[in-house]
Amino acid sequence: MTMAVERVGKPEGAYGHLAAKADIKRLEGKLEAMENRLLLKLVVFMALISGLTIAIMRFLG
Repeated sequence: MTMAVERVGKPEGAYGHLAAKADIKRLEGKLEAMENRLLLKLVVFMALISGLTIAIMRFLG
């Protein structure tokens, strides 16, 4: 009976390609870091565009 319980508790053979909970947590961390970097880039880009717009308006006005 112990042998059957041990075998049910572990993926064998064809299930080696499935993600474990640790793999999913690691990917969630990477996605969160990527999201933070993208948000920072967006804020910097918006500030740059705003600055350029103000500079152009002052130059033309």
